[in-house]
Amino acid sequence: MTDKPAKSPADLLFREGMNYDYKQDQSPAAATLARANFQQAATMGHVKALRALAHLIYEGRGGPQDREQAMLMLWSAFNRGDHEALGDLADMLGTYAEEITDPLSKKAATSAAGNTEELNRLFGLVSYYMHELARERALRINN
Repeated sequence: MTDKPAKSPADLLFREGMNYDYKQDQSPAAATLARANFQQAATMGHVKALRALAHLIYEGRGGPQDREQAMLMLWSAFNRGDHEALGDLADMLGTYAEEITDPLSKKAATSAAGNTEELNRLFGLVSYYMHELARERALRINN
C-alpha cells in the first residue's frame, strides 16, 4: 500500500473554497467564504485558486466587483502555468468589450478578446502536437 502525498495548505484552502463555491445558491455567505479561501490559496501561489478568485471578483460575488483586476489575475494565472485561464480570459474580454461604450476602447477590447481566443486555439494545437511528439518519442525509446 502506498501513502497518498500530503496536500499542501494552499491546495486544502483551494478545495475548501471550491466546496463553498458550489454552495453559493444555498447560502449567501458561501461566496464570501469561497473568496476568502481562494484569496489565501492564491497568495500562497496556488494558480487554480487565482483563476477561481478572478471569476468571483469579475462577477462581484463574495465581495466587491473589479472586472479589470479579474482579467489581470487570469493573465497572471496563465503566465504561471494555468493554461485553462487563457480561455477564461478570452470569454471575460468578450463580455467586457460588449459593455464598453467608448468606440475606440470597445474596438481595442473586442480585438484583444479575439486575439486571446485565437491564441488559446493555437496554444491548444501546439500542446496537442507536443503531447503526440512526446508519446511517439517514448514509444521509440522503449522499443
